[in-house]
Amino acid sequence: MDFPLDLAGALGGRVQPYSMSTKEHSSGGKAHFDRRAFRNALGRFPTGVTVVTTLTPDGVPIGLTANSFSSVSLDPPLVLWSLAKSASTLPIFLKAPHYAINVLAADQIALSRQFASLRGDRFKGVKCRLGLGGVPIIEGCTAWFECHNVARHDGGDHIILVGAVERFAEADRRALAFHVGGYHITAHHPESLPQPDGQRFIDDHLLYLLARASHLASGQFHALLKFRKIPVSHWRVLAALSTGEAMTISALARIVLFKQPTLTKVIDRMALLALVRRSASATDRRQVLVRITGEGRRLVRGLLNRAKKHESDVLAACMAGEAAQLKAALRALIDQLGDAG
Repeated sequence: MDFPLDLAGALGGRVQPYSMSTKEHSSGGKAHFDRRAFRNALGRFPTGVTVVTTLTPDGVPIGLTANSFSSVSLDPPLVLWSLAKSASTLPIFLKAPHYAINVLAADQIALSRQFASLRGDRFKGVKCRLGLGGVPIIEGCTAWFECHNVARHDGGDHIILVGAVERFAEADRRALAFHVGGYHITAHHPESLPQPDGQRFIDDHLLYLLARASHLASGQFHALLKFRKIPVSHWRVLAALSTGEAMTISALARIVLFKQPTLTKVIDRMALLALVRRSASATDRRQVLVRITGEGRRLVRGLLNRAKKHESDVLAACMAGEAAQLKAALRALIDQLGDAG
């Protein structure tokens, strides 16, 4: 494989609890060393994710995903990374005069997987510029280190490569992280955030923050709906039904945040406008199913595009990965509170 052992877990390995057997081998008398458990234990140490790039002697760009990158020295500026002795690209990296360490940003998971793949052109569709020695520098990363290949050391089943940093750069982007076999996003620990003196209760209260954020985020989009004479209630129902799947009134009420009697009146008005239609469930005649109509699809299609654009504008101030992290946290909170209810 052309990527270090510590990233292989991202391609399907499941982390198991650490265990190390004390059973001795009958021949050598040494304690049995569980390599898989050792590998899993190493995965408990969070790392960044990099793509290391260089050129073949013929000038062909090559690159691979690695998270064995580490700093060595500030004076002189030295960094290191390691590559398996079994890697097909090892001879090229050993002889290459220069290579670049591209530290991936939080939104570059696809690049990490692409450069860890054993098939296809790893540089396909990747925007690069030329660095020292013509080495490709990947755009959109959070940091770059252009290195002169100065030393190699034996490291068991890996070779440790030490590079002298000749040029580097950084961008204000959140980094991609790797931990216990999966990708993560770096974020400030709550205890590291500044805590202003005399902070009001309401400024740090979850319910207020959720309500205030919802009010501010939805205001502009709701103004658009008002301009187009589309009630917010109609928008919520159409968005919920936009996949084409029929839903019961009770299920729909939980999604659109209306009580059933209120929602029934909304559905009555939307049915008169031919935006939805109702039918009895084939399995339970007491249940009424609601489906979106062709007219409803036409209307909601444009609204969904505007909603996505509005969301992008609202989240423009977030650093890479923060939006996904926020959504994941909200979904987890909804699931937890929904189960509790």
